[in-house]
Amino acid sequence: MSNILHAGCVRSQGPAEFPLTEMGLFEQYIAMLNSHEKMLDRELKKGSAELLILALIEHRPRHGYEISQLIEERSGGALRFQVASLYPLLYRLEKRGWVQGRWVEKAGQRRRRYYRLTPEGRKVLAAQRRGWERFVAAINRIAAIGHA
Repeated sequence: MSNILHAGCVRSQGPAEFPLTEMGLFEQYIAMLNSHEKMLDRELKKGSAELLILALIEHRPRHGYEISQLIEERSGGALRFQVASLYPLLYRLEKRGWVQGRWVEKAGQRRRRYYRLTPEGRKVLAAQRRGWERFVAAINRIAAIGHA
């Protein structure tokens, strides 16, 4: 059942109306902010995932689990990519020709697929870095981050 905020009341889709206390307004506002923040985090994560992966394999090949661990570690836990969602992205990057995967078997370990950056992937990484630098600079100018 959806609620519509109207002049200090919550009008439900049903016949009943009840007054909305100040605390109720605050709780709704916080819930809305948290929901919006989670959605924004998800969108930022989706928009940055390719850049993060390409950057992490720029200097040496890495396997998916290592990539996910590095993202979490280097972000101080702020970003987490589940391996199950990371592999489809790695396969898409491979299909685009930006990364190349190779199965590696080591004694006493299970087989792992290591991904390395291709020449085309290096071009894409450079372009994405430039784009993110411009984006972050613009956000900083608008929000005055670091100047507050």
